[in-house]
Amino acid sequence: VSVGSAFVKPAEFDLPHLDVCEPACFIATPVLKSGAFQLPTGVEWIGSAAQWWDRNQRHGVFLYGGQWRADAVSPAGLAPSGLYGLSPNQQVMVGSGRQALVPGDTVFFRPQKSEALLQQFGAIVVVSGGQVVDHWPVFPPAP
Repeated sequence: VSVGSAFVKPAEFDLPHLDVCEPACFIATPVLKSGAFQLPTGVEWIGSAAQWWDRNQRHGVFLYGGQWRADAVSPAGLAPSGLYGLSPNQQVMVGSGRQALVPGDTVFFRPQKSEALLQQFGAIVVVSGGQVVDHWPVFPPAP
């Protein structure tokens, strides 16, 4: 583990002695589809039962990419669908719909583990004051 891991501060680094550090790296992914949560024909009754039981199963959001070791952090109230399988191509998140997400909006995830996850993506986009100020390359994996 390097000191850089503490600066990235993935969720596994939420430790009392690192309270002064804030998470500094997030995965941003666009919303592809958003609407009433439905399962495929033939098993839609399962989705209806889940929606009756839990209002946070009422709205589905399809995201570009997925299957990351990361937790959705913004907007709040989204969770992976336990009724759709995980896929690295598209991920289905469910929520109440209060997030009011539309295609093109962005969902942010916080990595659970160290910065090794970053090697799955391109350059890190550096944002300061709401503006993109730089792009940093990610180091390749060690041989």
